[in-house]
Amino acid sequence: MTSPTGRLLGGVLFTLLIIAAYAGYTLNSVRRMRQVQSDTIDQNRKAALQLIRIQGDLNALALAMRDMLDNLDGYPLTAWSGQLERMHGNLDDAIRVESQLVGTRRDAQQTAYLLSSFAQFWTAVDEVRKLAEMGDERQARELVRQTLLPRQEALSALTARLLVQNNEAEQRAAEEVLGIFAGIERNAYWFLALSVVLVLAVGVTLIRSNRALFDRVTELSDQRRELAQQLIATQESTLRSISRDLHDEFGQILTAVGAMLKRAGRLAPSEFHEQIRETSVVVQETLEKIRALSQSLQPVILEEQGLAAAVQWHLSVFQRQTGIAVSYEPPANFPEIRPTESIHVFRILQEALNNAARHAKVRAVTVELEAGRAGLALSVIDHGGGIPASFKPGIGLAGMRERAALIDGVLDISSVLPTGTRISLTMPLGPESAGEENG
Repeated sequence: MTSPTGRLLGGVLFTLLIIAAYAGYTLNSVRRMRQVQSDTIDQNRKAALQLIRIQGDLNALALAMRDMLDNLDGYPLTAWSGQLERMHGNLDDAIRVESQLVGTRRDAQQTAYLLSSFAQFWTAVDEVRKLAEMGDERQARELVRQTLLPRQEALSALTARLLVQNNEAEQRAAEEVLGIFAGIERNAYWFLALSVVLVLAVGVTLIRSNRALFDRVTELSDQRRELAQQLIATQESTLRSISRDLHDEFGQILTAVGAMLKRAGRLAPSEFHEQIRETSVVVQETLEKIRALSQSLQPVILEEQGLAAAVQWHLSVFQRQTGIAVSYEPPANFPEIRPTESIHVFRILQEALNNAARHAKVRAVTVELEAGRAGLALSVIDHGGGIPASFKPGIGLAGMRERAALIDGVLDISSVLPTGTRISLTMPLGPESAGEENG
């Protein structure tokens, strides 16, 4: 089974490239939109304000020229020179600012025509001023009527057209901004859709890879459990064979040796009686140890009297051999457990007690055994130093867990306050066991 790492890395790199491309596009669009906003729309609005200012000055100029023609107050035309100069300055300043704001966005011919039209108008104003200063006011007023007023109206119409063009340019810029917005929104939807597709693709790849890995792990776990069952079965068969050999062969040999020593003691001279007696004692002790070892390897009491009796017998042997005090209350009405399950519970108890004797360095342990409708519960509690921080499970603990799994049980190791360790086994009981207990 190949690793999905390469494909996942490729998907991540592809996703990063898409994100980078979309980010570049978005930043470029925002930059272009900002440019349109600042260079076109904002400048056009400022230019429009200057054109409105020019229109206002032209309207004021038209009113002044009408007053000059009506001459209701009887002022000479030269009295209007100061006002005309101020209007001239205002209009020149407005035209200069507007030309700078428009820049190259307007046709150069239009700008040149606007400037030349105002220049011609002010040239005609200078001619009117000269005629008025020479006292020819009739000719001057006629020049105002025939030349200045028409040119003022033409300048007002030209300014109005420029305002319309400015508004049209601003509208086009606004439409361009809307187009940029629409493009960003459209691409955002595409990016979202592509992201969803990529996420789904990566998710499906991960799910398929994880499923394949889990299937492989499950297969390996099943194989490991089957192997563990075979190893434990082989171990039990080996222990049973060794126990039988110790009991049947070595036990019989030592029994025969003991009988022979007794006959030799009766026939031998008196000076050998003490040596023969000591040898008989050694042989008898060895025979008892072999029987105890045989019973420990394959306790016959477990098959004949059941798990509860085997536990009580083993605890007494353990206490005698190790000198560790055992606190244990035998359960009442303990149900019969199937031999295939009893042997595993018994081995777990043996290993837990051996661990307490070897590693915990304790003087006392507590054993609890009970069974009911909820199942069987076995606990071995030592009063040692507890579980160290550097604790690493060994082969013995692995074997206990395998045995617990074989009987659908759960093995738990926990610390007991203030110090100590608890090894607990819980397992369900079959309906036949529950029935026997109730009975």
